[in-house]
Amino acid sequence: MNKLQSLSINLFLLIATSLLLTQCNPSVYTKTPQTSIALDSTYSNQKKIDELVVPYKIELDKEMNEVLVISNDEFTREKGKPETKLGNLVADLSMEVAQKMYNSNIDFSMLNFGGLRTSLPKGEITKGKIFELMPFENELVVVTISKDSLNRLINYLNRVGGQPVSGVKVKFTSTGQDIKYKYRKNDKSLNTTYKILTSDYLANGGDNMTFFLNPINYEKVGIKLRNAIIQYCEEQHAQGKQLTGKIEGRIVYE
Repeated sequence: MNKLQSLSINLFLLIATSLLLTQCNPSVYTKTPQTSIALDSTYSNQKKIDELVVPYKIELDKEMNEVLVISNDEFTREKGKPETKLGNLVADLSMEVAQKMYNSNIDFSMLNFGGLRTSLPKGEITKGKIFELMPFENELVVVTISKDSLNRLINYLNRVGGQPVSGVKVKFTSTGQDIKYKYRKNDKSLNTTYKILTSDYLANGGDNMTFFLNPINYEKVGIKLRNAIIQYCEEQHAQGKQLTGKIEGRIVYE
């Protein structure tokens, strides 16, 4: 690696760390003296570059090492299961946070296992670990869909073997499916509509969730999924509570 490539990498790290800091904290603008450094193949003062990067890295490490909550359970990123403790946790907390911000009742939430990128350990959960769990900038949205789209959603759950849901339980049998809602009655009318909490990525058809496309209504909740997770963890910690996993038979195959 030549010196110019090395400088490019260090400057990239500088920009990346500063961007992360602006995502984690409210915007505070401070006038800082600027230092111009000429970049060419003969530049060898690596120390000055390091001096620029190190303060950002120290601040970033401090932010990412902040303990948000204690978990008395391990939330494992498991594949091939219709329901997991990790999926239930994120689906549940998304519903709880979003319902406080949304001006109408949400029927249930649905996310995707693929969007949860790591496991959460038992013990201290840091902000950095939440960034590992949810590295994407996905926003929470409420999509209003028709009965026909809901049927396609249920068929999708059956076909892919489940996804994280909250507020609904579905039992698949050889003769059909049994659906039970936590926050609404099972309305058999063909004209009824359903408000589903999900991410903007999935609402736009991500992970083959095409049943969310062309909805009756599409509304932003006003919070990113990652920030909802962080907020929930902070609230649990402030109340002296710990994260606890649960399996409830939300997606069952018989």
